[in-house]
Amino acid sequence: MKYTGIINRDISAMVARTGHFDRIVVSDAGFPIPAGVPCIDLSMGPNLPKVTDVLKMLTLELPIEQFWFANEIQPSADGRAKELSAIMTKAECIPLPHAEFKKLAYGAVGVIRTGDYLAWGNVMVASGVAY
Repeated sequence: MKYTGIINRDISAMVARTGHFDRIVVSDAGFPIPAGVPCIDLSMGPNLPKVTDVLKMLTLELPIEQFWFANEIQPSADGRAKELSAIMTKAECIPLPHAEFKKLAYGAVGVIRTGDYLAWGNVMVASGVAY
């Protein structure tokens, strides 16, 4: 058992397997998980946990180089970009249409599904390097 950081063994294993530019999706409750992409389901109830809760934990153990989110998000894509950039301070922010986000998700090493009810609240992160 770990003392700190991510204590979920499946997420810890996913992070440990991640190489440079590998992608992980942190999804809202309604995201269609691509066939063949492993999914770790953390959803406990409406908004439990939120995508941002998981991202905050991922930043403790995963160097995040880039992240993507759907630019259809309401009330504003600019607000979401600022919120996410405050969590992933060294990562490049890449908004894109939700349809493109879903296509990009097919190449992810895994999906972490949350209970987040924020429409288009999904975020995909690309691993950087620790050096």
